[in-house]
Formats: sequence, C-alpha cells, structure tokens
Amino acid sequence: MKRPFSVTFLALIVVFTAVGNGLRLGEAVFFWKILEEFGANPLYISISGGTWLVAGIVIGYGLWRGRAWSWAAAFGGAAIYGFWYWFDRLVLQEPHANWPFALAFTVLLAGFFAFILFSPKTRAYFNKQETSHE
Repeated sequence: MKRPFSVTFLALIVVFTAVGNGLRLGEAVFFWKILEEFGANPLYISISGGTWLVAGIVIGYGLWRGRAWSWAAAFGGAAIYGFWYWFDRLVLQEPHANWPFALAFTVLLAGFFAFILFSPKTRAYFNKQETSHE
C-alpha cells in the first residue's frame, strides 16, 4: 500500500523537529562556557537535545518506511514531547509572558498529530503494513 501524503508530512515534521533538537545539542556543546556563565545547564540541554534528536530520527524513519511500530511510537513520542516541553517550561525555566500562544500552539499541534494518526487512511496504512510484515 502506498504511503498516504499525511504520513509523509508527519514523518517530515518529526524529522525537522529532530533536526531542531540536533541544533539544540550542537549549540549547547559549542556555547557550553557561555551557557554556564548565564546559569543555564549545558549538560541538560545537550542530553535533552540528543535524546530528542535520536528519538525523532528513529520515529521519522519508522513513519517514512511504514513500520507498524511507528504509529504507536509517534503517538507516544508526541505525548511525551508535549509533556516534556511544558515540564521544562514551567518547572525548569523562568516564567515566559507568551504562555497563551505556546499553549494554543501545543494544543493545535497535538490536534494535528491526532487528526493524522487517527485518520482512517493512516490507520488502514499501518494496519496493512503490520499484516504484510508477518
């Protein structure tokens, strides 16, 4: 079965998010001393950036190749990423004034992911992939 456009688009979003976290990792390493000077924790920034880089590449690859496990990985990864983002923002950082925009964007993005992952075309594609690999 041919991969639906929505799955391709979702895979690209996941990979671009992974690349963004790869940049986070690279900048933490490159600006380590400066981050320490301003009280940031470059080790935390590096670990979180590297973790999301690897997770995003694995999930994006799975979505692109139509691996049956990637549907659940994308769903779980999106939920955990959203939780981590808000935990980081509310607990580990100083408060930001733009939280209503960030909350609206998070809800919009979660809805977009859910719309794609739970669409009948997407479900049929991953169910077909699961039965074809047995």
